[in-house]
Amino acid sequence: MNPAPPSPPPSQPSPTPGPTHPGPTHPGPAHPLMRALTGPLLLTTLGVLLTIDYSGGITFGRTWPVLLIVFGVCKVAEHIGPRAA
Repeated sequence: MNPAPPSPPPSQPSPTPGPTHPGPTHPGPAHPLMRALTGPLLLTTLGVLLTIDYSGGITFGRTWPVLLIVFGVCKVAEHIGPRAA
């Protein structure tokens, strides 16, 4: 009796093709003017907050979140700027 020929190894399933539509697109480069102004605005805000703290007004420990707010506004303005122009 002849032994049965060995069966071929199981074929690998073909990978499913990727999506036919492109993924989300980046809105493009940030607005250069706002990007250039972010650093100076943050430094100016920091100076104002430290001056208020030094003059005996509100302490810096209570006003530091203003830096986060200014940073967030600058980031939003960077991405809105190119569309508005």
